[in-house]
Amino acid sequence: MPDGAYSRDLTGYGEHPPAVTWPGGSRVAVSLVLNIEEGAERSSAPGQETAIDYGARAGIWRVLRILDRHGVKATAFCCALALESNPAIAAALAERGYEIADHGYGWDAHAGLTPEAERELIVASRDSIAASTGDRPTSWYSKDGLNPHTRRLLVEEGFAYESNSFNDDLPHWGADAARLPVLPYSGDTNDAGLMSQFPTGQAFAEHLIGCLDLQLDDPRGGPSVMSVGLHPRIIGRPAYAGALDRFLEHAISRGAWIATRREIIEAWLGL
Repeated sequence: MPDGAYSRDLTGYGEHPPAVTWPGGSRVAVSLVLNIEEGAERSSAPGQETAIDYGARAGIWRVLRILDRHGVKATAFCCALALESNPAIAAALAERGYEIADHGYGWDAHAGLTPEAERELIVASRDSIAASTGDRPTSWYSKDGLNPHTRRLLVEEGFAYESNSFNDDLPHWGADAARLPVLPYSGDTNDAGLMSQFPTGQAFAEHLIGCLDLQLDDPRGGPSVMSVGLHPRIIGRPAYAGALDRFLEHAISRGAWIATRREIIEAWLGL
């Protein structure tokens, strides 16, 4: 695909996705995604910085305690500047063996950048995150999507897969010539909804549980992935954190495979 052209695949796996299962025989892989962004935001309304700061000061530690209690790991979409601003968070992610993914240097706008300019930003964030955590980022998730050349750059810079699509319940290869796997993300099972459509933490928990149960019980053949987007400044609040605890208890009781995104990609490649 030339750099100036976009490509879409509207067919995907179609009516008959691969009839296989995830490790342990589970039909659903749950991907917990921690968005580590505090301190990397472009700007905010006066007074809003303190609401964002809550995630780095208190929220992240409450979320980590919940995940520790359930014995599960997450994938961390990290902004490099957020880790530079709070080395204790970088150390905590590394100590727990969480997967580290690249979410940009700051909340940088990549849309419309030339290949040269975008490569410079990607390399800067990748190298900074690796220095902060001791672990080279595995994946890329841009705040504002991909340019037509981005996937080629990611292959050249050593990323194992990318997460910028919202178009499927399973990993796939993407619609261009770059041999880079895609593990789609999700906007509907995301705690950002607590600022709009979900009036309470209980409503969010019920939303997540309903999504998981449908995927587990869906007569569609084969496995699927459920991505859960988590922001420490939101889900880490006392009023909301119980939703995560309740969802994890339910997911484990129903035999969902809670895995890092890297583990999901590796399993998919081996199917």
